[in-house]
Amino acid sequence: MNSSSDRYEGYSTLEVDTDAHARNQYAETTYNAPEVNQHANKDYSYPEVNQNANKDYSYPEVVGGADATKSGGAIIDTTPPEVVHLPDSEKPPTVITEPRIWGMRRKVFWGVLIGAIILIIAIGVGVGVGVGTTKKAIEASKDEDGTTSLTDNSTQLLTNTNIATANFTDGLGNENYLVVYQLNNKAIYLSAWNSSNNQWVVSPIVDGSTNNLGLDDVRKGTALALDVFAHDDSSRDLHVYWQLPDSGGLSTIKALSYTNDKGISTKSTIPAANWVDSAAGNSYISAAGSSLVSYGKQCDLCNQYQYLYWQTSDGIREASYQNSSSGWYSDNDVIETDLTGPSVNSSMAQAHVAADTYDGHRSMNIFYRSTTGALSQIVNGDSRYIGHELGRDIGAKTTIAAYSTGFNETSDNWPEPLGFQVLTMDPVANDGIQLTYYKGSTWTAVSDEVTDLSDCKDKGTIVASHARRVYCLVAGSGNGPEIIEYEWLGDPDNTSTYSNYNKVGSVKTTID
Repeated sequence: MNSSSDRYEGYSTLEVDTDAHARNQYAETTYNAPEVNQHANKDYSYPEVNQNANKDYSYPEVVGGADATKSGGAIIDTTPPEVVHLPDSEKPPTVITEPRIWGMRRKVFWGVLIGAIILIIAIGVGVGVGVGTTKKAIEASKDEDGTTSLTDNSTQLLTNTNIATANFTDGLGNENYLVVYQLNNKAIYLSAWNSSNNQWVVSPIVDGSTNNLGLDDVRKGTALALDVFAHDDSSRDLHVYWQLPDSGGLSTIKALSYTNDKGISTKSTIPAANWVDSAAGNSYISAAGSSLVSYGKQCDLCNQYQYLYWQTSDGIREASYQNSSSGWYSDNDVIETDLTGPSVNSSMAQAHVAADTYDGHRSMNIFYRSTTGALSQIVNGDSRYIGHELGRDIGAKTTIAAYSTGFNETSDNWPEPLGFQVLTMDPVANDGIQLTYYKGSTWTAVSDEVTDLSDCKDKGTIVASHARRVYCLVAGSGNGPEIIEYEWLGDPDNTSTYSNYNKVGSVKTTID
């Protein structure tokens, strides 16, 4: 029997440990040479070890074998390596699985959590800044009277605008209705209606960029007054009055005129540049919350001059204009009657009365709330300043509108005797629109609400013209407030019809 050295002779230059087989160990080499298969034979050659191997280059050099494959001139051994079982001490270390939270490594989880906390804090700060900014914006939008209006549209009708109205019949017999109001941006506009085309036309009066008048020259929530001065049937002037911003509880009255030579039209827009300063402007000072009422000559048998009325802490004051030589005049005294004066910053309304003959009496009539709470009348006529109480008490916030019917003649059985319709709306009493009328030299306070005008309770703003048209401010259908027009259907001879009104429709106030 051959020895172990004889069995491997001719197949390898390796030195063989003859006792390795018994110990189930493999031969060791000085330079990490590969272990030798103890069952090698002459038909299965194994790679020879590079004799030049050293500690820096200890890989075996492949020199071929029985099943080698040639590739590009080189002989490559395709035999897979034999698996060698290593002792436990030489096995690769066991991979330790890192604990996870919600499927994420702990470091990743804590990083995400901290980032989320920072994001939440940032959002909270942003919301706080936004709320603070909104609060400041709301505070900045407060009106002079302390109310707040959110102005999504600067050219939309101001939610608490006052209204002024006037009318005239032109030389062609057409009826013309005029309505003045304020927008959110404090601009003042005019809507005009002509019966020949039955449509409203909107024109600027104070637009903030014309006549050296900025929007800062208008008090937000200002009182408004409007009148028409008729030179004859075909020519007339328009006058408008408002208040400058408050100063120490007082407001200077501003005035503009649109003269006939500029070409007044109620069928097309009239330019703001055609309005010119009136001498009444910047001449008189009212209480900040004062009402304004004015009058211009309406007919040959009407009062022939211009008048302006306003309130001070002492009572109602008057200024008048008779001609260009004398100009505007006021004696700085309040109107004195046998009645108590008006309550501070309360509503006023003016209704003129014409005579039908030269024997008749023409007058202007101012309706107001006295300091005692009585609905009262001042007549500026033949005897100047005669006062009457109308038999109704009203609250401090009551709005008043009035117009006259008939003529003030001295003859008995005149076919169109004098009459008045006075409408009041007290938001505190919440009893709707109330009617107090004058007929046959007697004032009567009607207890029933004027239900045809029930929509006028919405905003508490109501005015009337000599044309027996009533205009109310209402909330509108979602696009801001609206001005609604009503026409009186009553018969002056039949008191049962005095509360009858027809809703005509909405006054156009949108700017084209």
